[in-house]
Amino acid sequence: MMKRIENADAVRGFSLLGIFMANLLIFQFGLSGKDHMEFYNLNGLNEFVFKTVKVIFEGSFLPIFALLFGFSMDKLFQSMKNKEMKWKRFKLLCRAAGIITLGLLHSYFIWEGDILLAYGIAMIIFIPFIGLPKWFFKIITILLAAGLVGITALSFFIPVEDIESAVSAEAEREYMSTLNEVYSSGSYSEILNARQNLDDPFLNELMTEDNILILLLGIIMPAILYAVGVYLSKSGWFSKDADAFWSSKIFIYLIPVSIILKSSIYWSINEEIAYSLNFMFAFVLSFGLMSLIKYLYNHYENSKVMTGLKSMGKLSLTIYIMQSIIGTTVFYGYGIGMFGTDIFMWSVLIFIVCYVLQMIMAVWYLKHFTYGPLEYILRTVTYMNFRKKKWSRDMKDLKGYSNL
Repeated sequence: MMKRIENADAVRGFSLLGIFMANLLIFQFGLSGKDHMEFYNLNGLNEFVFKTVKVIFEGSFLPIFALLFGFSMDKLFQSMKNKEMKWKRFKLLCRAAGIITLGLLHSYFIWEGDILLAYGIAMIIFIPFIGLPKWFFKIITILLAAGLVGITALSFFIPVEDIESAVSAEAEREYMSTLNEVYSSGSYSEILNARQNLDDPFLNELMTEDNILILLLGIIMPAILYAVGVYLSKSGWFSKDADAFWSSKIFIYLIPVSIILKSSIYWSINEEIAYSLNFMFAFVLSFGLMSLIKYLYNHYENSKVMTGLKSMGKLSLTIYIMQSIIGTTVFYGYGIGMFGTDIFMWSVLIFIVCYVLQMIMAVWYLKHFTYGPLEYILRTVTYMNFRKKKWSRDMKDLKGYSNL
């Protein structure tokens, strides 16, 4: 049985904090509203905190989650190979179907900012390649890095153009006014109806034929990141010395550089360059943060914080869905109704407290149970094993990747 690499769990648990904070922008201001803050009157302090969260967290933690998704997929596949299981890829397809189903339920009944649906579809695309040798995934990793550098370099030579929005100012105001009213004071059924039927002019403008590549990228990019995760798995990156410079520490040193260059969306006069830098250094920051947590775990493995992070990592699916329930309850009208309000600094503090409470809960839970509830359901779907089983700690303690 394969030994579980627990510093990867700690990194995954840490990524859940970043995803929670990035999703806070959507919970409080809406999927399109977070990018059109001119419709919200934030005071100076809340505006500064908003920009800080947007720069540090947005776009920097989902890549970590996707990389670890690919990493775990490879470990699961290798575990099935070691056990000489049949129909390994079919089992992975069953797992993808389970993730897609959870994503559909999550996006319809709880929150529209779901990532599981895209991850499940990307998993189906990726499964045929899962058994290829390490050199294939190394090439994909190199091509991704080269592509990011190339796109960023190209942006320096693209002339600045003033492109007028096809959305009228009246349509923008009407949509934002309706969004704020429904989400801040509407009932569950009213918000559910708005989520399905409210016409978002900003999204409509984005999803034109010219921008259909953006939609495809939302599905293909996770599959590419899965490949990078598989390369990390096959190269043993998480098992390597965290003090090694070129594989780990260089990315830690690049964390402040990445944050500064990501913030160019607020200080650069060239929008094309700013967004290219923001996109590229989101990935550099991802590797920096992964390397930092790996380094801290290797030096403080037995600390309460690291125990909490790896516990959350083992319950990542359950924690992720729970965070959506917390976020919608805090901000939507059927809960506390704080949507669109000028309290962003307090929102950040509330979410940090909720994350810490989740960490405490995760540590307690894993003292009594082997799997999280959603992790157990996904495991059952993966192996198509519907026999009644306990998942409490009085059963044999399964440490391998078969319990993902």
